[in-house]
Amino acid sequence: MVVLITGASGGLGQVLGGLLQSKGMKVYGTMRNTTGREADFPFSILPMEATSDESVQACIDQVIAKEGRIDVLINCVNQMIIGSVEEQTVEEVEDLFRTNIFGVMRVCKAVIPHMRKQGKGTIVNMSSLGGLLAVPYMSAYTSAKFCLEAMSEALYHEMKPHNIDVVIMQPVAMYMDRPATGGHLRTVENVPAGSFTNRMVEIMAKDTAASKLTPEMVSEKIYQVISKDKKPLRVPMDKSKAVSMLKRVAPQSLINKLIGNLLAS
Repeated sequence: MVVLITGASGGLGQVLGGLLQSKGMKVYGTMRNTTGREADFPFSILPMEATSDESVQACIDQVIAKEGRIDVLINCVNQMIIGSVEEQTVEEVEDLFRTNIFGVMRVCKAVIPHMRKQGKGTIVNMSSLGGLLAVPYMSAYTSAKFCLEAMSEALYHEMKPHNIDVVIMQPVAMYMDRPATGGHLRTVENVPAGSFTNRMVEIMAKDTAASKLTPEMVSEKIYQVISKDKKPLRVPMDKSKAVSMLKRVAPQSLINKLIGNLLAS
């Protein structure tokens, strides 16, 4: 089985690629700049800029030239910014959508023709709790995840006649030993010193540090899902399971209370 993981330089992508490689799969991971990084990964690393048509196509062509097929595509490319709607600029939100939505869409569009030709395939898109709950001060990130959920669900129905599965993974923040902010998360520019945005970063860091979910656990779940003949559309994990059920039946007042508790934590 040939697997392509986009955004493999992140904590999840690196662990996931290693696990799938150990299970006997042929894994290719992508990152923007591979220079001097090849030795850091137990699987093949290829350069890809998800916001570039030419870069995406060149990467896909390279995998097809080497393997002749791509059986599983796992999209881990992701950006997160924190800031209120008032604080963030249109350009900052556009930049996030260029990666989190249009980047994922671009890679899917490049891989699907090969999966259709080979008669089967699986596409896994990484959503999150943010794809279920619109979180204040994270409107850019959560709106992109809502969009990813809708795009993936539509693609799920479009691909059914072609024997191509689409799966939406919904983990919560995973525990990782890394700084609260960095390449994976940043505040928007020009945040006032007294803004709640700064408190939101602290809440996110606290939530991540207390998380019982790890990249290893999420990777194992992805492996289980892609190994099954019958694959679910959505795979909620940890708190996402409860929130998914609540969203179906809970009144808005209960959702408001849930958000209030989050902001007060």
